[in-house]
Amino acid sequence: MPTPYVIDNRRDSLFQIDREVFTSQEIFEKERDLIFADAWLYVGHESEVPNNNDFRTRDVGGRSVIFNRDRHGSVRVLLNTCLHRGASVCRHPRGNQKIFTCFYHGWAYRNSGELVNVPAGEDYATAPADVYGGLRSPRIDSYRGFWFLNFSDSAPDLRTWLGTSAYLLDLAVDQSEDGIEILEGSHNYTINANWKLLVENSVDGYHAKSVHHTYFEMMMELGQTPPMLGDGTINGIPPAGVGTEFGNGHATLLYPGNGLPLANEKVAQNLAELRGKAVAKHGESYASALFNIARNSIFFPNFVLIDLNFGMVVRTIMPLGPNRTHVTSWHVAPRGLDQESLQYRIDNALTFWGPAGLATPDDVEALEQAQRGFSTRREVPLSDISKGMGKARPAANDELQMRAWWRQWNYVMTGEQLPCEVDELVPFETRESQEA
Repeated sequence: MPTPYVIDNRRDSLFQIDREVFTSQEIFEKERDLIFADAWLYVGHESEVPNNNDFRTRDVGGRSVIFNRDRHGSVRVLLNTCLHRGASVCRHPRGNQKIFTCFYHGWAYRNSGELVNVPAGEDYATAPADVYGGLRSPRIDSYRGFWFLNFSDSAPDLRTWLGTSAYLLDLAVDQSEDGIEILEGSHNYTINANWKLLVENSVDGYHAKSVHHTYFEMMMELGQTPPMLGDGTINGIPPAGVGTEFGNGHATLLYPGNGLPLANEKVAQNLAELRGKAVAKHGESYASALFNIARNSIFFPNFVLIDLNFGMVVRTIMPLGPNRTHVTSWHVAPRGLDQESLQYRIDNALTFWGPAGLATPDDVEALEQAQRGFSTRREVPLSDISKGMGKARPAANDELQMRAWWRQWNYVMTGEQLPCEVDELVPFETRESQEA
């Protein structure tokens, strides 16, 4: 019997991962077939295509796609490959156009997908439009402006897949009465490390003080309380925070946040106005969840939403090989911020997440060092993710979040269903309960 990838020892509260999963080409190929061909993958936010005929091209799940709003205003996702000989029908990262034309032989398609022109079409015995119809499209669905695609016809619908983790998207959107928007621009970079290492890192509170000690020191010098080092409890969340699993591999860590490190009265006032509107609409408990609790969330397999109260980012993590990963991140902001407050958020986010910021370079170095360390996998075959296992309520710097994700990974890859570790935990009132 082959050695299992995931060792989930409940008796000894021991959780281990075979390091082969970070280095094997065979496992990488299997992940592409089993995970990325059968999961709901984030493709974009509605604010990125606000007008009819707007489009964005991007790679999702190893496929080139066009994320667009067609001439009638419907959001679509089209596979970016000509039905003739396979070339991309759109070579631009963004724009506004009604027709996508393959530059190779000139086949043209409406932005709703139909094939509308074939040069010298009279030379075909059977009209290509009758044979091929139009550009192919995967299944798509959205939740509160976040659009996802799925390449499988048998996967459950998006809302079922999200389950109670949809609450985490609510917490992002409800920070403004008008919702949120993706700001222009993105960070794109590659890491010489396996994609699953960044998944772990994105919801790992344990590494914060050791890897990001410069950030912690800076906060203390500015008179701010670093994450997970405060002494206040908010909505039942203790200073050390909590780790939570939501089923289907979705998980989060939450901890009390002290809001933005406000630079001036105008920025503070703008934030107070947003919070006041949330109190009036949803109540104090939900408003506290929105504005006074920070969270790092992972939606299986590779969509990350981080809200540290000074800025919000969404991130996708795409595997390029066993030891190569592409990362794209976008900055998100509540609608209705004045320009000064918006710029302040952008500056803070860049200071932390930017290419030369206080977080991203540190994290990249840590993950690449881990990947180098896997060269010793024959002698040291297992990684440990046991911290906090057996606790009734794991803290944010425990590793429940990662274990929840790994159990779903294990299920998809092997068919072995490992039970959840703790009951699902939503430690404060949900949006639905408030509105009821």
